[in-house]
Amino acid sequence: MAAEVSGTFEYRITHIVTQEGGHNHTRTIALTNDDAGRLERFEQRRNEAHATCDHCGARLLVTLPSFAEVRGERRRHGLLWKVCAPATVLSGYGFFHVTRTATSTGYGPEMAFVVTVAATLFFAYRTLISGLLSRSNGGPDVTRVDCRERGNVRHGWTYVTAIEDS
Repeated sequence: MAAEVSGTFEYRITHIVTQEGGHNHTRTIALTNDDAGRLERFEQRRNEAHATCDHCGARLLVTLPSFAEVRGERRRHGLLWKVCAPATVLSGYGFFHVTRTATSTGYGPEMAFVVTVAATLFFAYRTLISGLLSRSNGGPDVTRVDCRERGNVRHGWTYVTAIEDS
């Protein structure tokens, strides 16, 4: 499983600004640093690097999880989505059964309807998230360390991809 995860991780710091507009309108702008960073992935411990945002001067800590952490996360979510998928099917069947057999008298059908809809949506969401995380490549965590956090600015990372010359 570790062979599928890259030993080096190239990234660019992303500066994301969200601006609130009128009438429930938001505008998001994402800018990336000019220079790419590179972290080596270790077998048993995290690798950390300090970076600076080119756009706001924020001091950031970039932490890349180890191979062992990535394998553990993949294993956990690989099992979890296999549990959540049948639960989604069963709660979906329960929803179908409640809507087919419900009568409009009493308090029971409405409560059963709400419970089956909530269960179906919850398990479907958990199946989707766990399915995606079971294939995770263990991307880095980016945290701001200079304690100057602004509410509408956050930082993340994006992959660096090589452009092939034609």
